[in-house]
Amino acid sequence: MTLAAPAPDQRAWLDLLTAPEAGELLAVALGADGASLDTWRVHQVHARPGAEVTVGYDVVARRALAPRSGASVDASEYLLATTAPLSPDAAGPGVVRLADGPRVVHVWRHPADPLLPGLAAACDAHELTRRLDAAGALAPGETVDAVEMVAYRPLRRAVLRARTAARTVYVKVVRPDRTRSLVRRHDLLRTTAVRAPRCLAWDDDGVVVLAEASGTSLAQHLADARPTGQPTAIDPRELVRALDALPARATTLRRRPAWSERVEHYAASALAVHGLDGARVGRVARGVRAAVDALDPGPVVATHGDFYEANLLLEPGSSHVGVLLDVDTLGPGHRVDDLACLVAHLAVLPALAPDVYAGVPALVERCLVVFGEDVDPAGLRARAAGVVLSLTTGAATRDLADAWLGVAEALLDAAGAPALASAPLPESTLIGSSSRSHA
Repeated sequence: MTLAAPAPDQRAWLDLLTAPEAGELLAVALGADGASLDTWRVHQVHARPGAEVTVGYDVVARRALAPRSGASVDASEYLLATTAPLSPDAAGPGVVRLADGPRVVHVWRHPADPLLPGLAAACDAHELTRRLDAAGALAPGETVDAVEMVAYRPLRRAVLRARTAARTVYVKVVRPDRTRSLVRRHDLLRTTAVRAPRCLAWDDDGVVVLAEASGTSLAQHLADARPTGQPTAIDPRELVRALDALPARATTLRRRPAWSERVEHYAASALAVHGLDGARVGRVARGVRAAVDALDPGPVVATHGDFYEANLLLEPGSSHVGVLLDVDTLGPGHRVDDLACLVAHLAVLPALAPDVYAGVPALVERCLVVFGEDVDPAGLRARAAGVVLSLTTGAATRDLADAWLGVAEALLDAAGAPALASAPLPESTLIGSSSRSHA
């Protein structure tokens, strides 16, 4: 088949992969797999700033029961299509490469993710049982009875929940070359005051099985406190204490850039995915960049790298942080970026669920005051604005993305950033630039 005209940016790819014409791609991919397309719908869009676009589809495929039998059966399947520049040998069982000159799309049937070879094993209860048994992590006769997907970033990582009759474990799937570094990060937090879930088993194909951690997430703790109790639901100093507990040896790991350091990439994505106002996006990006370049971020210390309310588990019956989740990004960095990450995520909660988190703005103000005793207050607010801008890409609707852009603007204004030109950033700055993912 012939693909659409060349796609100069993410917006064009998004238009192609979510338009009715995307059905042609799916039909061709299924045909190469011996099936035909019945119905389809877009389920989820993943757009990495300045990089690939991947779209997931709920599909009903028609497959022959037996060669030349004439009988067929309809089956629900999950297909994904990506513009990521995969190698030619990525095509194989369950993965189809569709090319028209320089325009290339890969389509695969879940769980045959071309960059997560361990995903199929992670989705298989029998295989998980075998691996856990080999690691001595199961009691005699204990088996994995059910596996369900919790989170999935195509080509990047997946998190699954697996249950036995006696317990729940979590399975993280990463690219094979990141397996050992992930296990090492969990090991570094085995004996610290604030821990990470314990590794039960791991394999070089990227499958890491983690014990379930006890506790309530800060997000749930805030929801349970209701708006009237949210301003005082947790002491901001407790959050600083959790960061103080990070092991100093984490500074020897690979450093990943903070969100605010890649603000131009996120600005590009905000424009491409949601078509937000270019002047407003440009002003935020310029203000964040000015703050990053001009203000002292403080010393290099151990940082979590994704420090926000869903990744903080409180000890049962208390408001003390006992466990940190998603320590994939543990490493050297600046304390201000961890604190800015938390401020940003808290600040967008009221727009996300106004009835649930109406009291959170007052907690944000308390955090800004307390955190400002540890780090530069202006840099904290500006960098938080950069994190909020990065979140707009993942907003479910344009209206929500626009509301979050307003949150970023308010944080930037509170930072006292210098007056900036209202014109949008040049397209050459925003579109087509390289990026790295925290995933």
